[in-house]
Amino acid sequence: MNIAVYFKLIRWKNLLLIIYVYLLIKFLLFPAFSIESALSLFSFFTLLFSIVLISAAGYIINDIEDVVSDKINKPEKQIVSKEITNEKAFQWYKITNTLGIALGIILCLNIGNPTYSFIFIGASLLLYYYSKKLKSTPLIGNLIIAFLIGFSIFILAILELNFLIKNEHEQLVFMIITALSIFAFCMNLTREIIKDIEDINGDYSLNLKTLPIVIGVKRTKNIANLTIILTLGLLLFILLNFSENYKITMLYLLITVFLPLVYTFIKLYAADKKNDFKKISTLLKIIMFLGINSLIIFSKFH
Repeated sequence: MNIAVYFKLIRWKNLLLIIYVYLLIKFLLFPAFSIESALSLFSFFTLLFSIVLISAAGYIINDIEDVVSDKINKPEKQIVSKEITNEKAFQWYKITNTLGIALGIILCLNIGNPTYSFIFIGASLLLYYYSKKLKSTPLIGNLIIAFLIGFSIFILAILELNFLIKNEHEQLVFMIITALSIFAFCMNLTREIIKDIEDINGDYSLNLKTLPIVIGVKRTKNIANLTIILTLGLLLFILLNFSENYKITMLYLLITVFLPLVYTFIKLYAADKKNDFKKISTLLKIIMFLGINSLIIFSKFH
């Protein structure tokens, strides 16, 4: 097994971001507000590795299904059929996916909620059918990926706080995780839509029915800008309602997230080349990372 190729295939940098979010919430946000975690360290890391492995498996099956389109859209980044065979990649998918689901089931049995196992099984099935069938369904595929990313954060609030909000601090932390989940959903939905525009040539050659192919690039850009407006609306609500008590954090969000998103909105409106959309997608990823780092500011200066 070529470890270097495997790590490239599972998008290890994206997975590091999931790990980063989880560690910030568990070891920085919770202690800052004296939150008693419902999960033990063993259960927490079991959850984390389950989410990471299921996500990694999702990247693998997606690359397997995208072999033909990747030859057109991003030949320089293609891994399956270029660096490893389809059969080997599918073996890695089965092993990674099975481990992820198994850890999810072990976690659910350990915390006494076996029915939660269906969350992990369901997420895995959704990622599989997204790559197989739903990816080419206009907007539905984009919504599924964005939902799974947002929910991967929100599940931490479900399992750690268990919805048993006892005091104002726990209510505040629950609201923070919820807002972060919605933020992740909106940002990733925007990126998924923009990536569809970026990949329109390869998708068109394969007769895929992605959003820009069905309704055109201009209308798709308008939908992407609408999701940016919704994200700005969420941020504006937070800025207006929390600026009095959390001035430093709100100033950070204004400078590093809100204003760059306004800039992104303007750039997307004018974008018309593949490279323009690629730059916007990268910019959105940077803004999302900066938004996640607001947890550090909030924890230190609350």
